[in-house]
Amino acid sequence: MIRYSLRCEQGHAFDMWFADGATYDALAGEGHVSCPECGSARVEKALMAPGIPRKGAAQAMSNAPAPREVARMISRYRAKVMAETTDVGRRFPEKVRDMHEGLIDHAPIRGEATPDEAKSLAEDGIAILPVPPEPPKEN
Repeated sequence: MIRYSLRCEQGHAFDMWFADGATYDALAGEGHVSCPECGSARVEKALMAPGIPRKGAAQAMSNAPAPREVARMISRYRAKVMAETTDVGRRFPEKVRDMHEGLIDHAPIRGEATPDEAKSLAEDGIAILPVPPEPPKEN
């Protein structure tokens, strides 16, 4: 696994994990890597400093959850989101905007939005969050 520091065309900085450099290149080349803040798929690697442990950093790192535990936490989070929300599919941008404008009652929903739709919602002050993908199953 490799973590890249990324920056979108709007200047938003964020980090993402990839299986390897080739995976990042393939996903980014196909437009599948997007900014979590604005949804832009125009993303580039940002300048990164190597991770050199400082004195006492090993102790701090030992408190971090193991990758398998992180995968379990993501799975539990996804299960909770799926159980407690209604899937509105491609109508998500319309529904969430109607809720924001008070045209319909607020309700916990999930659905699909294109990067441009997500960007438009964010620009209008409508807070949405992506649901992380299901972690790969262990062999």
